[in-house]
Amino acid sequence: MAKKNRNIIIKQGLDDWVMTYGDMMSLLLTFFVLIVSFSSMQETKFKQAAASLADAFGVMTSAESVIEFNEPIIPNHSPQEDAEILYEVRSVEKMILEAGLQDKVEVQVTDESVLFRINAPFMFRTGGAELKDESKKILDKLARFFTKFPYQVQVQGHTDSIPINSTKFPSNWDLSAARAVTVARYFQSLGIPPVQLEATGYGEYRPLADNATVKGRNKNRRVEIFLKLDKKDLPKTGQMPFQKLVKSKPKALPTGKENVLVRPIINPVTGKLGSLTGQRQP
Repeated sequence: MAKKNRNIIIKQGLDDWVMTYGDMMSLLLTFFVLIVSFSSMQETKFKQAAASLADAFGVMTSAESVIEFNEPIIPNHSPQEDAEILYEVRSVEKMILEAGLQDKVEVQVTDESVLFRINAPFMFRTGGAELKDESKKILDKLARFFTKFPYQVQVQGHTDSIPINSTKFPSNWDLSAARAVTVARYFQSLGIPPVQLEATGYGEYRPLADNATVKGRNKNRRVEIFLKLDKKDLPKTGQMPFQKLVKSKPKALPTGKENVLVRPIINPVTGKLGSLTGQRQP
């Protein structure tokens, strides 16, 4: 019996899966080309990122090429430090308000520093650089605040534009510098290391207000004390602020509809603590 002839079917073109696979590869290629086209290599950011990794992992301590990575991307201080700093500043503000010194002391907090601006006539007699006894109470409180931080404390003296020409202080510059040094030395006597202190006099050359008015001159006669929040100023012991000193945390704010007046720590508009904004001639 003769065998039946079978029809042989020959497919033309590629299999279906090959076509699908090719489409997927084309789409992936297009996708990555699009990503590359939108990206750009920035040398500065690359340097910072590489230095940050080197600082975090303790590697690449020496330069491997002519490019030196020396600007790590690290914040000056942590959010936890911020909360602790604000808590301590809040205690200083409370003392200022309870003592009725809100017209003589102004407090401001920024990302880089805590500023205490003190009216000069409250601290010194006219034309002099010796501390008044009533001003030592606030300085004692600030000294206890500063001893909790290893950051730099900058003391800056400022005057108005009225010339002074005494035997001891030939110019306003000399007077402002002497006042700044007096405050710094007082802090040193209270236990703050001298290496942590800086004293500078600016005379009448950095006014806050117009020296043509009495009110402006009163505002310009001041001593500014900065706590600089910069990790570069920390000692090499590795101990961070408040690592052992803080024993209590701020209490939670009251909730509900209790009739309790809660003053904000920072005014979000002015960046100042509470209402410590005014100054007047004592």
